Amino acid sequence: MADVTSDYECAVIDEIQMLGCKTRGFSFTRALLGIAADELHLCGDAAAVPLIQELLKVTGDDVQVRSYERLLPLVPLEVPLGSFSNIRTGDCIVSFSRKGIYKLKKKIETGGKHLCSVVYGSLPPETRTRQARMFNDASSEFDVLVASDAIGMGLNLNISRIIFSTMKKFDGLERRDLTLPEVKQIAGRAGRYGSKYPMGEVTCLDAEDLPLLHSSLKSASPTLQQAGIFPSFDFIYMYSRLQQKRGLYQILEDFLENAKLSENYFFANCEEMLKVAAVIDELPLSLQDKYLFCISPVDMDDEISSQGLTQFAENYAKKGLVRLKEIFSPGSLQVPKTHSALKELESIHKVLELYVWLSFRLDESFPDHELASSQKAICSMLIEEFLERLGFQNPTSRKLNSLMAKKRRQYL
Repeated sequence: MADVTSDYECAVIDEIQMLGCKTRGFSFTRALLGIAADELHLCGDAAAVPLIQELLKVTGDDVQVRSYERLLPLVPLEVPLGSFSNIRTGDCIVSFSRKGIYKLKKKIETGGKHLCSVVYGSLPPETRTRQARMFNDASSEFDVLVASDAIGMGLNLNISRIIFSTMKKFDGLERRDLTLPEVKQIAGRAGRYGSKYPMGEVTCLDAEDLPLLHSSLKSASPTLQQAGIFPSFDFIYMYSRLQQKRGLYQILEDFLENAKLSENYFFANCEEMLKVAAVIDELPLSLQDKYLFCISPVDMDDEISSQGLTQFAENYAKKGLVRLKEIFSPGSLQVPKTHSALKELESIHKVLELYVWLSFRLDESFPDHELASSQKAICSMLIEEFLERLGFQNPTSRKLNSLMAKKRRQYL
């Protein structure tokens, strides 16, 4: 989303170490090299500094490095949490699965002392923000947070203590130990400067996980060696001129296989883009339109999200006009009653978000921007209402549900 077409006096890129991310790194590299600013401030882990200095040798930029110490101490505890009866206000317990998050929420709330806000990646951004706001609000009774590593970026949270429920996560291929940067990123959310706590603490649910936690916090992050990169449409178009009868899937595959990079860069993992290309290649769309659909925010592993993209692309190819009501009935959304219904609503939100994204880029062909935006807002509120109903032990939840219902009616 970074604007590389305008001139700025000053721009800031946060979490710049993300340029080493296998899937999203290319976006940070694009921002680093593409934003036209008199001053560009890069904030993040010092492990990225040598690579950035190397990348910017060819641009002629003056690179100044300033180091800052953490303003509040982060203390790794010597004992695990042990019992859930030891949970206290300001705690954040971390899990890496959606199922695990709700299981932990139920266990903590069954004790009757705390209500939990939840934050995880597939929640709509608006819902994550509201859940964080409830947790931060001293007058709210949602005083514990159960979250995934989604808390690592983009949210300001009043966390006193981070508790790892596990030090392993499934990364799509295997269940593995958390990496050193992952541990530091998550643990560092405790006791942030500006929060109401004088220091941060971090521990694990089980004693067997403490050695990995302690060793990770004592070690320096490994220096980044390469930055992610991905070909722009201009590159793909020029390459396609050599292979005019081939589809985008083959063009992308051949380009990535044959292109040569300097040792400072790697090609981002573009499995998701190739999945989209394979689906839409048979449609009578221009190469530029196909590329646009490929870089759209679609989750091809989510059946509803992938079906939404396919239908949008098919309708766009046939008529050049995609009306939201052709695949979605406004007014049909309801508060989910089960976790499977919640997951379905999260998927519907992804489809609405995709429509909004496309409407910004193909506004005449996707004209229902306001309708999609309002239904997306209702979606996130219904999810929020479900989450608050899970705090069934406390009568305050019913008051919150009433407030959410009033907010929802504003969008109807």
